[in-house]
Amino acid sequence: DSLLKRPVEQTSNGALQLLQQQLQSTGIDTSQWGAGQAKTLANLQKEIEDGETVLVTNEKGQLLRKVVVGGSNIYYIHPDGRKYRLKEEKQVFTDGRERRRDLGQSVLEKMKSDENPENAMMRGILEELGIEGQITLIETGTEEQLFMSPSYPGLQSQSIRHKFEATLNDKQFNPDGYIEQQAGKSTYFVWEEVKS
Repeated sequence: DSLLKRPVEQTSNGALQLLQQQLQSTGIDTSQWGAGQAKTLANLQKEIEDGETVLVTNEKGQLLRKVVVGGSNIYYIHPDGRKYRLKEEKQVFTDGRERRRDLGQSVLEKMKSDENPENAMMRGILEELGIEGQITLIETGTEEQLFMSPSYPGLQSQSIRHKFEATLNDKQFNPDGYIEQQAGKSTYFVWEEVKS
């Protein structure tokens, strides 16, 4: 009877338990997740459910978090000729934690399974900066890397990054930067002048 009243909660709790067991069975300790810079088990489950992350086992039997992302440097060229590049300054979590990271690019966006890189990047820029309109977007290459993400300590990540460059127009340019509000955190973006 109680199962019928709350099937969604039961399903997500069950999915979380299965994920926890899968991680533990390959020796990944999640006890520090949700502290410091680390995200929670529920964050990883949501990435999987949203089609942004896939867990695979590599040839050594290790669990791997596989993500395909778009990454874009975002520029604005002032009428006086000065060039600015956007960067993520920090993330502030609702519990007060702060995370500063160098993404190597202005904005990173995880691709969903039904998206192509350009559409994912365009969606990411518009969502994260809260802007509208057309953006000039040029793909500049692809890179693949294996790394230990501070988001999920102990879980190795494989990232395939499609790299782009974007230029904002005068209407989209906010000299004060941008703040993306999400459940659980706010991300702050600021402009820095590119010295030639």
